[in-house]
Amino acid sequence: MPVRFTHIVLKVAELDRSIAFYRRFCGLEVVRDGRPAGHTAWLAPTRRAPGLPAFVLVLYLTAIDCRVDHLGFQCDAREEVDRIAAEGERLGILKEPPFDGGGDIGYLTMLRDPDGHVVEFTFGQPLAGLP
Repeated sequence: MPVRFTHIVLKVAELDRSIAFYRRFCGLEVVRDGRPAGHTAWLAPTRRAPGLPAFVLVLYLTAIDCRVDHLGFQCDAREEVDRIAAEGERLGILKEPPFDGGGDIGYLTMLRDPDGHVVEFTFGQPLAGLP
């Protein structure tokens, strides 16, 4: 069986603040909560098949000494990319306004999460994405 992409771990300065960001913009919910005794929270899509999640984002409360380049999320329409960008601009977290990168790049915008990680929202990339 080939290896499967199951998670990304992000180092964060404040779990609650980061959980709120990924709930609001990415539709993720906590599926394993290490608070308050621990220092991690696992997040997965709210709309997923029953059973174990196929992919999780792990938030790890620790010093931030490195960054992931970006996380990618696929939208169902250009209008959704525009809506996310407008909200990000209103909140002062817009990194890159919407643009069409052409070809496989598609239409995209980028936001920064509370710890400065870049989160990309696309439409038109040839990727199904995890549910």
